Amino acid sequence: MLGTTGICMSAETGTLFAESMKAFEARVASADADGWRFVFLGDNRGNDSKFKEMLQRAKDLDPLFILHGGDIVETGTAGELSRFLDVVKSVKDLPPLFVVRGNHEMNAALFEKMIGPLNFVIDSQRLGLRLVALDNSSYVLGERELTFLSRNLDQKRQNQIVSMHIPPKTNRWPRHSFEKGKDELLTLMADRKVKMGLFAHIHLFDVDTVKGIPCIISGGAGSQLAWFGYAGDAMYHLVVVDVVKGKVSYSVERFDTSLMP
Repeated sequence: MLGTTGICMSAETGTLFAESMKAFEARVASADADGWRFVFLGDNRGNDSKFKEMLQRAKDLDPLFILHGGDIVETGTAGELSRFLDVVKSVKDLPPLFVVRGNHEMNAALFEKMIGPLNFVIDSQRLGLRLVALDNSSYVLGERELTFLSRNLDQKRQNQIVSMHIPPKTNRWPRHSFEKGKDELLTLMADRKVKMGLFAHIHLFDVDTVKGIPCIISGGAGSQLAWFGYAGDAMYHLVVVDVVKGKVSYSVERFDTSLMP
């Protein structure tokens, strides 16, 4: 068990990312190196009540951290981001929460000021973890992001994971996905032996295996679900990623979809 070391924000603190990183470092020190987990979810905009319910469940699962795949608000204004932070703060003892920028977080500068960096790394030598998160909110994975990815996927950690908001275009995901930079991304992930790719953006759950790597879409944290036109399962859900003795696996927790936002 990791205890109650969670994020603690006030008007005097820094970004959500900065506070979460402090809490993450404290939790890593007491985590079981042979067995730990994190939670992944995405796309909560427009449904604070469902999102809060999911954050509470995520906390109860006692993860090392929570990773949010983006689209936390409708347009990315300061007021919307403040409201998002209020919802986060309302869940007492919430584990560290890291947010990937989505296409609805339109103001990059405000996102960096209030939420955190556009590209970041969650890293632990002790746990053999390196998670690299990138900003592809413009439907492009640019040279800056690919360079950042290449530099950080150095294979010094046993469990390397990559995350960004928009999924790559594949035969299974031909729509609402990105094309430019996709080939470079997938080649890097395969060459550097990445264990898993985590994406959001499409409001459902789905998984595709690309170059032998499981790539997951989790976009069911509260936004209007994509009932038609896409492969996958339209449901409110979160993804639990477990790492046991170096083996990475995942499971999906479904939430009630009877009440639409």
